[in-house]
Amino acid sequence: MKKLLHTALIAAALASPLSVGAVSPKPAEKTAAQPAKAKGVWIDVRTPEEFKQGHLKGTLNIPADQIAAKIAAVSPDKKAPVNLYCRSGRRAEVALQELKKMGYTNVTNHGGYEDLLKKGLK
Repeated sequence: MKKLLHTALIAAALASPLSVGAVSPKPAEKTAAQPAKAKGVWIDVRTPEEFKQGHLKGTLNIPADQIAAKIAAVSPDKKAPVNLYCRSGRRAEVALQELKKMGYTNVTNHGGYEDLLKKGLK
């Protein structure tokens, strides 16, 4: 009887969430991980005023109308990834086309800033 009681107590302890062996998930494990930004340089092609109102962390601000003049200082390797965004994606597309004319081969238009925030980028 003693052995049966001892076995029951051990089984109950192991099944209890308060037992030493139990591991409860950390809050970060309960939520999906933040989406990773694509590799390479990130450029916000909006105006400096728009950029000051909010932008993705680690992003450079080069307005679309200045991209041709300033890109070489930021990304001299024309094969390196260049990621663009603006308010809606329109100016980013204009900048993308300009960079392609200049020989850049790995350029992506990620669309609008607010849309990127909704996707979880920061």
